[in-house]
Amino acid sequence: MTRFYLTYAILFLVPFALYVSYIYFSMGRTAIRESLTVKALGWLSVIGAGLTVVVIVVLTNYTGFSADGVYQPARFEDGQLLPGNIVEPEPTTPE
Repeated sequence: MTRFYLTYAILFLVPFALYVSYIYFSMGRTAIRESLTVKALGWLSVIGAGLTVVVIVVLTNYTGFSADGVYQPARFEDGQLLPGNIVEPEPTTPE
């Protein structure tokens, strides 16, 4: 679960890191403090949130399992713990 939240936190912080890197390499270290205004931080927050939402939408729509699948919880079989997984339903054939 920590990896899940850390991934989205990093996505949110990417615009901040890019902006600070740009200011540092183009104007020098002293310009960073003057460039981080409330307006700039607001726009960076909006861009970071937008990037995070876009990635969440793309990942949920184009990766993962079928919505028709059935979750099968973790279980013991023959003395071994089998992890939980999603089982695809059997296709039904019309008779």
